[in-house]
Amino acid sequence: MQKVENRAAQRFLIGASAAVFLAITFGILGIGEGSRTEFDTLLRRTRGEKIGAPVTPAQASYTVEGRVDGKVVPVAIEQFGNKLIFLNFWGTFCPPCIKELPSLLSLARAKEDEMIVLAVSYDESWEQIDDFFANFQVAAIPPNFIVLRDPQQVIGRDMRSAFGTEKLPESYLLRDGRVEARFVSERDWISPNIVALVDNLKQR
Repeated sequence: MQKVENRAAQRFLIGASAAVFLAITFGILGIGEGSRTEFDTLLRRTRGEKIGAPVTPAQASYTVEGRVDGKVVPVAIEQFGNKLIFLNFWGTFCPPCIKELPSLLSLARAKEDEMIVLAVSYDESWEQIDDFFANFQVAAIPPNFIVLRDPQQVIGRDMRSAFGTEKLPESYLLRDGRVEARFVSERDWISPNIVALVDNLKQR
């Protein structure tokens, strides 16, 4: 049975954990009007929803499960500081989640040095996730694509509820302590408009 972890991803996760920020920066970014307008235009083209709100303490500190050296470890968004984060809620039982996964992995590979993808699963066990990836025809998972699992299965108490959703898949773009955008349902994550949107956010 294949385990969804590799040495590069482990080093990435360990490094992030070692650099835990005591607080998320909630300040408003100094963004040029041209960049803001371009971001809004790209967001409309990708059917995304503009959020533009600070990450709440509940969102930042919510703890899910990650794995390092085969051991389950606690992981929270606040561990990654002000990096560009792509947060995806998914499950192996969710057909739209599976449909978009290849393009999401491709986006992660293309932005390996620029963005972290946190893929939070709502499967009941790590064994289910391992079985899925053992049979999923995909190239090696890039080190910036970190598979996590939310052990809380009760809607209203889980991490996705902290972000105001009960749906799968649902994705969020976070940057500098802010939730910038939300995407409901699956997407082609390597479409030109989405890649341009990520690039725009990265440069702001």
